[in-house]
Amino acid sequence: MAYGKLDESDLKNAIVQTKEAIQRSQDLLTVVRDKPTTKGLELVAASTPLLIDKLEQDLTKLEKALAKKSTA
Repeated sequence: MAYGKLDESDLKNAIVQTKEAIQRSQDLLTVVRDKPTTKGLELVAASTPLLIDKLEQDLTKLEKALAKKSTA
């Protein structure tokens, strides 16, 4: 997505939502990593770190786009 096209308010909202998604993903990973009781939970435990990495990359891009908007 072209984050630079979003206005400051939308960027700030996206940053908040992305941070919340990262936190929820980390919480989920903590729960299922310690006690994966089914194959589905094992798959969640395996895929969640990849999701967190992607969200953190998006967060970095969002923060850079916001910084550009703030200085413009």
